[in-house]
Amino acid sequence: MLRNSQLQIFLIILGFFICGCETSKNDKFQKQDYVKKKVEKRKMPKLDDTNAMKELKWYGEENRDSVVLISTRLGDIKIKLYNDTWRHRSSFIMLTKRGYFNESQFYRVVPQFIAQGGDSDEPDFRIKKRSFGKWHLPNEIYPRKHIHKRGAVSAAREYKNNPKRESTPFDFFIVQGDKVTDNDLAFSEQENGLDYTDAQKRIYKKIGGTPHLDGMHTVFGEVIEGMDVVDKISKEKTEGEWPLEIVTIQAKTVTK
Repeated sequence: MLRNSQLQIFLIILGFFICGCETSKNDKFQKQDYVKKKVEKRKMPKLDDTNAMKELKWYGEENRDSVVLISTRLGDIKIKLYNDTWRHRSSFIMLTKRGYFNESQFYRVVPQFIAQGGDSDEPDFRIKKRSFGKWHLPNEIYPRKHIHKRGAVSAAREYKNNPKRESTPFDFFIVQGDKVTDNDLAFSEQENGLDYTDAQKRIYKKIGGTPHLDGMHTVFGEVIEGMDVVDKISKEKTEGEWPLEIVTIQAKTVTK
């Protein structure tokens, strides 16, 4: 049996142990509550032209993803987004992770030119689109770095009343392209005020593209797998550039 003095010491130690456990438990709950509040504080609001850049900046810093897998009934397309066009990358990743592109379509197909997607006329999809807000992305047009070569991923935009060449965040296109000649490149340089590097000229003449779009749209990524799928999409029968059989998109971020 324990003596009185030993019993007192045992009870004191037991009390400290119980208090310590309760303190650790409280600290754990407080930490969880802090993390929860931090996540809630960072919830992406509905975007417009007054808040989009501020919100996309922190979102892009916290979500460094740069590879997106686009799945269709014709196969998968893997695209890599450029970090130096951070506004477009952040916006595209945000829309991907929040499920915007799911059930959107490749709605415009022009063989030897582009396959354009990211939207749909389905009523439920229009409702979903409005829930994200409406904003524009400042152009990140860097023709000395990123060109409309075959496989380029570029942002669609309005041509009327858009002198700053701002992009729409929802619609994008993938360049299928055609053969490019020296005359095509010279015409693009003259019309769009460009000066291609020798390396860019070699790329265009080797794999093709659409150089007349350089300087007009923001190229923010490129296909790294699945150009054969883009070619299949481009062969779809169309009516007024709209595929007769819907090419639906499912998109998600993936590791390289």
